[in-house]
Amino acid sequence: MVTPTEHAIEAIRLRAKEAGFKMNDLAYAAGIDPAQLSRWSTGKTIPLYSNIAKLEQAVDALIAAKQP
Repeated sequence: MVTPTEHAIEAIRLRAKEAGFKMNDLAYAAGIDPAQLSRWSTGKTIPLYSNIAKLEQAVDALIAAKQP
């Protein structure tokens, strides 16, 4: 069963992927260790809500920076 946290991270990952970014790009833009992001994505650990918000802000910023 997918948790709400895993669902949120997956939705963020899909937005980043559709815009041409990898999870490492997203992690660095959010100031999060890529290994930690991987643990969250697989459900090994649970991120704080503030970290999910950082990811959302980072993907928004990456997408905005890419647009002409």
